[in-house]
Amino acid sequence: MRPHRNQEGLALVAACLLLALALVTALTGAFARSATGPRRAAVTDLALAQAREGLIAFATARPIDAVTGPGYLPCPDTDDDGWAEPTCGSLAGDTGQWQRLGRLPWKTLGLPDLRDAWGERLWYAVSTRHKGLLNCTVSEACLDMGPDTALGTITVRDAGGHVLHDGTLATAHDAGRGGAAAVVISPGPPLARWAGGGETPVIQSRTCEGGRCNGSGRCLTEPPTATPKCDPRNYLDRAPGPAYTDEDNARFVDRADLAGRALNRDGFVQGPVVDRDGHAWVNDRLVAIGYDDLMPRVMRRVGEEVSRCLAAYARDPRHAGRLPWAAPSCRAADRQADRRQADETGVRFGRVPDTPFLATVDSSGTTMSPWWPEAADCRIADARGFTAGLEGPSWWNAWKRHVFVAAAPAADPSTGPAPSCDRARCLVDVDDGTGGRPRRFVVLVSGPPLAHPEARQSRAPGAETDPRHWLENANALLAGLNPDPEAPGCERSPIPRLPDAGHARYRTARGPDANDLVVAAPAEPGP
Repeated sequence: MRPHRNQEGLALVAACLLLALALVTALTGAFARSATGPRRAAVTDLALAQAREGLIAFATARPIDAVTGPGYLPCPDTDDDGWAEPTCGSLAGDTGQWQRLGRLPWKTLGLPDLRDAWGERLWYAVSTRHKGLLNCTVSEACLDMGPDTALGTITVRDAGGHVLHDGTLATAHDAGRGGAAAVVISPGPPLARWAGGGETPVIQSRTCEGGRCNGSGRCLTEPPTATPKCDPRNYLDRAPGPAYTDEDNARFVDRADLAGRALNRDGFVQGPVVDRDGHAWVNDRLVAIGYDDLMPRVMRRVGEEVSRCLAAYARDPRHAGRLPWAAPSCRAADRQADRRQADETGVRFGRVPDTPFLATVDSSGTTMSPWWPEAADCRIADARGFTAGLEGPSWWNAWKRHVFVAAAPAADPSTGPAPSCDRARCLVDVDDGTGGRPRRFVVLVSGPPLAHPEARQSRAPGAETDPRHWLENANALLAGLNPDPEAPGCERSPIPRLPDAGHARYRTARGPDANDLVVAAPAEPGP
């Protein structure tokens, strides 16, 4: 089967990125050997930045299918062989905590062997919510990486003890201020590690003494932390008591369950931490991957996948540029589960419909298909073209409520080819500096709920029926493309109707009062 052109492009971009990273790493290593002081810090910061970007790319660009979607990060490498371990604790985070801290799995990520300015490999901690598990394919809870649930659980403090990422926060309204999804750490040179009040500091040892490593340096003990070379206490430092944030970077807690969330106060502290006598107790340098670093790119990936499905459907010769009707918001809480995501005649704005597209088939005189295209072109569907998740676990089940589609009248289901798309009959971006090129459809992915004093968005039961709880400003007003009421048996809509398609505007700009991620169809040819 011929690969999709987008996948070919992604592969080429990835190959170029890896080549560039390898070149930068080689130059960085040569520079590090002669660097001192601030120059060492610059070398280390570059390695940390490469690792951070590699992790985000892994979570957002990795291959997905009808079952497992985007958003996951690898488990750490606990035995120093460069590969992520297959598992790293339970979904709730109540077991396997030590497995979520190890070295950066650079081979799994496809990165060069990144080192800090002292020649040490980078260390890495992953949030229990974001780690990949072997049993994700059978667990709906594990597959749920939607904007309201994929909240970071790792607390990170600056050198003064101020919280930068609060892993105790457990609500989607606080997503941006909440815990980190991952932390990457440069351990720096060995030092005398604080051992507690009245105890003698311990000199960090980073050896394979006793023949506990193989020829390539992989730790052979069980657990690997029994070998000094793989014991985080020999690399990561401890702040000396409450006056200096009382954090031990060689351990942390990141519970995802509400009962244990308060324990997440135990996280990581950024170095340098220096006492009143000028003694440096923490020389670890770290970077965190927060919610706002990761989730918008995951949302974009989801929007692109849905856009690919719609574009592939429209390319089918039977459809000639037309799209299925959307699922009306007013039915999102319907007592009949099979009606909540069903397409409805005349509905141009709503959630992405489930198969079969019965209203679409009826409007087209049975010329249009009730199914999505083959799985190679659409990963919200299985190999038969059925919506993913209708017959088993799927990542798409968690994202359905967050993804909307707005289609222009030019894409209405009917017989014959779709009419041309111009500004009077198609959608226009009000933030487009060129005046707005017409688009046949747009996919809108809602972010976490916003907490405006005047209009606090909700995820409570019943909120699914009002697009204003999910989308902001002009994007929510696209509901005016629909009839009123939207479907038989629904109440009148509180959102005003648009007088014609020429008033169908959407916004791509994001900010404190708008966090929608918009993926538009390719612009239609100009006049």
